[in-house]
Amino acid sequence: MAAVLVLCACGSQEPVAPPPGGGLNPCSSDATPTVVTLPLGGVRVVGDRAAIGCTELATDDGGAGTFLVVAANANTAPDSIPSFVLADSTASGVVASIAPSKVLPRSDVASVEPSTLVSEARASVAAEARFRAMERRILRLGDAGSLRSAASLLRSAGTMGDVSAAAAPRLGDTLSYKVPNPNASNACTDFTNVKAVVKAVGDHGILVQDVNAPTGGFSSSDFSAIATEFDDIIYPTDINHFGNPSDIDGNAHVVLLYTPIVNAATQRGSQSVTQGFFFGGDLFPVKSCTQSNLAEIFYLIVPDPDAKFSDKRTAADVRENTRGTIAHEFQHMINLGVRIREDAPDEETWLNEGLSHFAEEIVGRAEHGFNDYRELTINDVADQANQLKDFNAFFGQNLVRFRNWLRAPGMLGATSEHADTSLAVRGAAWALLRWSADHYSGNDLAPFTRALVAGPQTGIANLTARAGVPFDSLMAGWMVANFTDNADVPGLSSRYAYASWNMRNVEAAVNQGVYPLQATSLSAGQSAAGTAPSAAGSYYILDTSPSDRTLIGALDTSGGTVTFTGARLYIVRLQ
Repeated sequence: MAAVLVLCACGSQEPVAPPPGGGLNPCSSDATPTVVTLPLGGVRVVGDRAAIGCTELATDDGGAGTFLVVAANANTAPDSIPSFVLADSTASGVVASIAPSKVLPRSDVASVEPSTLVSEARASVAAEARFRAMERRILRLGDAGSLRSAASLLRSAGTMGDVSAAAAPRLGDTLSYKVPNPNASNACTDFTNVKAVVKAVGDHGILVQDVNAPTGGFSSSDFSAIATEFDDIIYPTDINHFGNPSDIDGNAHVVLLYTPIVNAATQRGSQSVTQGFFFGGDLFPVKSCTQSNLAEIFYLIVPDPDAKFSDKRTAADVRENTRGTIAHEFQHMINLGVRIREDAPDEETWLNEGLSHFAEEIVGRAEHGFNDYRELTINDVADQANQLKDFNAFFGQNLVRFRNWLRAPGMLGATSEHADTSLAVRGAAWALLRWSADHYSGNDLAPFTRALVAGPQTGIANLTARAGVPFDSLMAGWMVANFTDNADVPGLSSRYAYASWNMRNVEAAVNQGVYPLQATSLSAGQSAAGTAPSAAGSYYILDTSPSDRTLIGALDTSGGTVTFTGARLYIVRLQ
């Protein structure tokens, strides 16, 4: 069998239907193939355009082999999405188009589908995305000049831990706040003045509740438990991994304000639920943002058992839904404060959100006493005896987001500008960060993630500066690891696996027992369509025989070598 992979590419900002594969001839009569000979577990990156156009695959023992081929795009510019046809040709080089045939390794783990709490939290992404976009626009976070007054304010205030906590209020005090409208086009001018009563004062958190909150909500023991979790787990974990928050009001605390204004921001019956948020305007002087409370604050929904302000929210619902939200939003608070103080530009959305989703995981690990690198399985994180409360709060959402990406890795990449609204992109961003940290943080995660927050670079430039390797290297390792992690490939380097997760185990568990990444199986004389977005790609499997040469060719629609920036073939011998 002579197998030829044909990559016919045409660049586009949106996926388009690729041309049929019939009649393509990947290696012209005068072409000299680049020979790639691989042992079991061997990996080769094909990036040279001549080699992409005509490469011969061989096994080091001269026998038959099974190969994984990832048609990928290592372009550092986001959202370039070329389409292609990948073919396994007959000796004549003529191929027939087929529908993708999937290879799905089934796991022996039981399904552990996240509860509706995860589904509800997933829907909140759209609401947060709108709010973050408004924040960037009105505060002009990409404009260094607009940040100067905020930088002066934050530098003079110092960071938490530098001052005495004597300025903290006492239990029962009534305080005044300006709550930004979560749905406003300009939250600096569209806000509500509220009174709130101090319900708990911890070492690091001050819990206050709007006087207009419905009855039947949190008890005093509930507030005490929230304060304890923030003090003992969320606060120290986030500041250790991301940096010290500012302390504009000089009270050495973060305020957690529970207000029905957040509830009312969600229309009744809506699937997009605003659980809570941090607003960067609070870190700006009042002359720049009238709403500013000049304080570090999270705004959170309140229990609403009688559905007075929006849909019904029990105390248990709010408690569980906001645990991960607080960990997530705290990273955003720290990130913005650090970057303002350091005169660094605002972080790109995909990396900022990826870090906040990373915060959810790291806090979840701290809750259970897992270190930053322990390889977790579904049995570690699925707290069945606790009704999956920790799983839903800290782990399940990331696994579901990444599952969504694994199901269709050729749609959008990890660095896509659609990270503000796409769950799949956020899942991929989290996974790329997780894999990069596993291999390039020197087994000391906190300095790595703190350096990402500090920058001063943003996006891919930030990640590669911290990892110390080019993006091409990160892409090759991560893209292969997404398929080969815990797949028992003999001789495979540990580089092509996650150190911190058994991905094949946990992702199968949230996908009805089946690993969600599906590789298209190609036989001789067949081709299949695919796309290769920036920071992503499509996966294929083909077999080779000892009697015929196996040629791989990546061609454009006219029969020439592909020309799109970042074109790569990642080739792994699986058997």
